[in-house]
Amino acid sequence: MIELKPYQADAVNGLLKETYSLLKTSQTRQKLIFKAPTGAGKTITMAAFLNQLCEEIADKIDVPHRNLAFIWIAPNQLHLQSFEALKRFFSEWRSLRAIQFEDVIEGRIFPNEILFLNWQSINKEGNTFIKENENDKTLLTYINEARLHDTEIITILDEAHLFATKGKAATELLQKIYSKIEIDVSATPIFNSDYQYTIKRQEVVDAGMIKKGVILNPNLDAHLQFNKPLNQVLLETALKRRLEIKEAYLKLGININPLLLIQLPNDKKAESALDKKIKEDVIEFLSYYNLTTSNNRVAVWLSQTKTNLDNIENTDSIVDVLLFKQAIALGWDCPRAAVLLIFREIQQEEFTIQTVGRILRMPQHQHYPNALLNYGYVYTNLSKDIIKIVRDDMDYIVQNKSIRIEDYEKVNLQSFFINTRLTRNRLSSKFRKCFYDAAEEFFGVSLNIEETGVESPAFFNTKMLSQKLIQTDVKEIEIPIPRDIIINVEVGGIFVNDVENFAKTQFELDILFRQFCRHNVGAYAQVDSTPILELAIKMFFEDYLALGEHDAIKIVLFEINRPRFIEVIDRALYRHEKLLEQKAAQATKRIESSEWDVPVERIYNENYREVLAERHALEPFYEKKMASSPERKFSSFLTKNSSSIDWWYKNGDQNKEDFAVTYHDKEGTTRGFYVDFIIKLKSGVIALFDTKTIDSDPEFINKHNALLRYISEQNSIGKNIIGGVIVQKDEDLWKYSEKFINSATDISGWIAFDPAMY
Repeated sequence: MIELKPYQADAVNGLLKETYSLLKTSQTRQKLIFKAPTGAGKTITMAAFLNQLCEEIADKIDVPHRNLAFIWIAPNQLHLQSFEALKRFFSEWRSLRAIQFEDVIEGRIFPNEILFLNWQSINKEGNTFIKENENDKTLLTYINEARLHDTEIITILDEAHLFATKGKAATELLQKIYSKIEIDVSATPIFNSDYQYTIKRQEVVDAGMIKKGVILNPNLDAHLQFNKPLNQVLLETALKRRLEIKEAYLKLGININPLLLIQLPNDKKAESALDKKIKEDVIEFLSYYNLTTSNNRVAVWLSQTKTNLDNIENTDSIVDVLLFKQAIALGWDCPRAAVLLIFREIQQEEFTIQTVGRILRMPQHQHYPNALLNYGYVYTNLSKDIIKIVRDDMDYIVQNKSIRIEDYEKVNLQSFFINTRLTRNRLSSKFRKCFYDAAEEFFGVSLNIEETGVESPAFFNTKMLSQKLIQTDVKEIEIPIPRDIIINVEVGGIFVNDVENFAKTQFELDILFRQFCRHNVGAYAQVDSTPILELAIKMFFEDYLALGEHDAIKIVLFEINRPRFIEVIDRALYRHEKLLEQKAAQATKRIESSEWDVPVERIYNENYREVLAERHALEPFYEKKMASSPERKFSSFLTKNSSSIDWWYKNGDQNKEDFAVTYHDKEGTTRGFYVDFIIKLKSGVIALFDTKTIDSDPEFINKHNALLRYISEQNSIGKNIIGGVIVQKDEDLWKYSEKFINSATDISGWIAFDPAMY
C-alpha cells in the first residue's frame, strides 16, 4: 500500500478542489500551478491526485465532461522515469493506464489513459510524433479523436520551468494541444494563476523528507592551504566532511555510505586547457586516497563516459565519489548524496546553486540526533562576490553557523526524545478487526461456533443476519430507469408512469461498491482508505458466511441492506478511532534515550541574530530574535559571571539533538521538557536551569519537579548536577528551589544561584 505523508495528502485534496473548479468552467487552456520543493515527492503526489480524480469524477454530476485523458510531458528523459514510477503506482491502484506513444490503440487516447511524452520529441514541426504521415498517427490526431469521443484532455507539464514557458515553440504546441487544463509542476514555476497549490518547504523538512538546510563551504580554513592549490584544499575538506558523516552514521548503527558529488566544469565539445587540468588533478588526487574507478570507489557520469553507475543509489553502495558535469540526469534521485563539490570556470560571472537539490533528500525520511546528518554541504571554488543564489534556493543556504569551543570537555548527560510524529489519516491494518468486532456486536455473528451436523458457522451467521432483516439471497442488483416521463410545468413535479429495471453487470457493481466504500470511510483519506474498507467487508463475508466477493457486493448494495451495513461501518470507524487514540497515547510514552553533549556545530536560521556573549559553548552565540525576556536576561547574567563558568549553552527546544528530560503534564501525558540552559561551572558542577517568571507556565510545578527527579537519579550514579526552574528576584539575583514544590507563586525558601559560590 502506497502511503502519503500528511502534506502530500493535503496537496492531493487541494489539487482536486482546484481541478473541479476549472472543469466546471467553459474555458480551455487554464493554468493550474503545483509548486513543490525538491524532495517533496511530487511524482507520488501527482499519481495519487490523478488516481483519486479518476475514481471520483464519475460522481461529480456538476462537471459537464467527466471523461478525462492525460498527457504527461517532461524534458530530456525524465518522462521515462515518471512513466515507470506512475506505471508501478497505477498497477496497484488500477485507476489509470500509463502508456507511451507506441501503446496508443484505435487512433485515440482513451479516458483514464495517461500518455507520457518527451518534450524534445514534440516541440518541432518535423518531429516524429507531430509530423503528418500516411497512417495519420500523430499526437494531434490522437487528441482530436479523443475529443470527438467526448474526452477532455488535461496536460501535466513536469518541470515546467525548463521548457513549457520558453519560446515560440512551446506556445504554439500547447496551443495546438488545446488542453482543458495545463498543470505546471515545478519547484520554481514561472506562471502565476488564481488556481494554485503550494507545498511549503518547511512541511517537507518537518516530515523528515529533506535536510534542514545546506551549508556553503563549511570548515573551509585558509590556514590549511600552505602551498596547496585552492582546489586541493576544497577536495580535502569535502572528503573529510564525507568521512565525518559516515562515522556519524556508524555511531548510530546505520549502514549508509554517504556520497560525495564532484561537479566538474561544464561539458563542452572543446574542453579548455583549464577544464582538463581540473579534471586530471581531481582524478590524481582521489587516487592518492585510493579512490579510483578500478576499485569501484569512484563513479563517472560524463557525456562520453559512464562508469560504476549500477546501483549507485543504494545506501550501502561502495562508491564514495561521483564525478559528473551537466550530463547527470534531470530528476536523478540518490538520497545518500551528502556533500557537493562544484568546480566552475574562473571567468564565470554568476553561479546559481540549483544543483543543491542533489543533496537535499534524507536517506531514511527522518532527521537524526546528530545535527551533522541533518544538513547538506556544498563546497565551491568561486569567491563570495560572484556567487548568486537563485530566489527559491535562498532558504536552503544556511548563513548562521556556530562551532563548539576547543576546550570543551564532554559531560555525557542522559537525554530523552519523544517521537511525536502524527498518525497518518488513513485506515490502518487494524481496521478489519474493528469491522469484525462491530459486526459481531450489531448482527450477533461469531467465528467461535462449533460446527455440528445440524448447524455450521456459516449457517448460524446467515440466520443471525436474517434476524437483523438482512436479505442474503440477492440474485442481482437492479436499477430503475424511468421512461415515458411527464413533466408538470405548473407544479414543478415529474410524474413517472413506468420504469424499466436494468440489472447491473459485475463490472458496474464493482464500481458501485467502490463508490459506496469511498463515501463511507468517514473523515479518513479516501484514496488510501477505500481499498482497506473494501477488503474488510469482502473478508467478513468470506470468514463468517463462506461467501465470495461477488455475493458480498450484491448483499451490501441491496437497497434494504445498505443502511444496516453503513451502521456497522460507522461503529467500526468509531472503534478504529479509539484504537488510534490509544496507540497515540502509548506512542508518546515510547521514549528514546541517548547520551547528550553540546553539538559540535549548530546551524541557526534567519530567526536568530548574533549576540556578544562570554563563554557560550558555541561560538559565535546566536540568540533567538523572539527570545523571552527571562532568557535574554539570564544570558546576560551568565556573561557577567563568565569568570566562574567553563561554558554555558542555550538549548534548543524541539529536535533530537536538543537536551530534554521527561515530565507528565496535568492530563497525565508524557512530554519532553527542553531545559533552557546547561551550564558547566569551573568546579565541575553541571547546572540545569529553565527560566520562568512567577506562575508563567501552567506546567511550572510539573516541570520543576520532573527536573529534580532527573537530577536525583543522575547524581545517584555519580553525576554532580544542580538545577530546577529559576526566576529573577532582582537585577542580578536569580533563585531556584533545591526541593520539590507545590506552588508556582510562592518562592520563599528558594536559594540564590551564584556561580562564584561553587
